[in-house]
Amino acid sequence: MNISNQKQYSTWKNWDEIAFGTLKGHHRAYFNAEIKRTKMVLPKNSKVLEIGYGNGSFLRFAYEKKWDVFGIEENTPMVKKATDAGFESIFSGDLSRFEDDSFDLVVAFDVIEHLSNDVLECMSGDIKRILRKGGCFIARFPNGDSPFGLPNQNGDPTHINSIGSGKVHYLANKFDLKVIFIGGEAQPLWGHPLLFVYRLITLPIKSILMLFTRLIFFSPTSKVDFFSHNLTSILQKKDT
Repeated sequence: MNISNQKQYSTWKNWDEIAFGTLKGHHRAYFNAEIKRTKMVLPKNSKVLEIGYGNGSFLRFAYEKKWDVFGIEENTPMVKKATDAGFESIFSGDLSRFEDDSFDLVVAFDVIEHLSNDVLECMSGDIKRILRKGGCFIARFPNGDSPFGLPNQNGDPTHINSIGSGKVHYLANKFDLKVIFIGGEAQPLWGHPLLFVYRLITLPIKSILMLFTRLIFFSPTSKVDFFSHNLTSILQKKDT
């Protein structure tokens, strides 16, 4: 994607209308909820990498946590915005520059659906290499297990890969990573009053519908999260 198209893409995503690194209450609640799922304790100065940081809300979140955060991005205008805002970042989609066992946490929100299977496999191997033992990789992507993921998957012309729980387990098995979690993205109640009311009403309904859907179409033990627009996967580098 050339710079002109990158600028057009940023405008289409409304990134140009929001100050870089803006972190709203519901964003903070969401990131905290996903981090909690890792069961990790990430103290001050933990080493964190974000792949494809977009408009920088997670970079700001990590900065507030006092983590040592680094970002890579293939959108040149966003790299300039990040560096102008004081974040350490580079233009890159390649992890080869990072040393082995460098990071406690690697995240990629709304990124891996932009990658071909070959590139995704190569990146998965690199992520395992650069993670420290016990470190985690968090990814969010459109739900490839459900038609409810199709609006997110097909709503962006740069999405080229549909990813479901089966593909996540395949990658975990290939690179000997532990699956900590695979399911619907976190839906915290806190952070925004309207979201609180909406989720307070809808989450119990979705849970009931999920139970019936699994019983009728899958199996009682199925882990498919049918009613989520996005999935989150958390993979961990094993201690041994």
